[in-house]
Amino acid sequence: MKRILIVDDDKTIRYALSKLLRKEFEILESSCVNNALEMLKTASVDLICSDYNMQDGTGLDLLRSCKEMNISVPFMLMSACDSNQLSRKADLYGITFCEKTDYNFLDKIRTML
Repeated sequence: MKRILIVDDDKTIRYALSKLLRKEFEILESSCVNNALEMLKTASVDLICSDYNMQDGTGLDLLRSCKEMNISVPFMLMSACDSNQLSRKADLYGITFCEKTDYNFLDKIRTML
């Protein structure tokens, strides 16, 4: 079973995404960038879904740190709002951007894996 790490400082969002994805995937959860990085030292994942704006950094900070740790997995940057700027940033980093409320969220995850 594929393993997904969900990183979001909003507990309600983590719960909702975990509930949706747990039917098809093994789920790990983290509430912040630093905790996610600690988890990634000992756990391998097939996909990282990260919120953009969190209390201890951004999803792009997490992505950069993953690259420094030689962790190369598909990465989805998420946000609660539709942001053309975030979408462009994601494109520059070669990652996927998705609104948390996107009705195609699950399909996008399946496609990435």
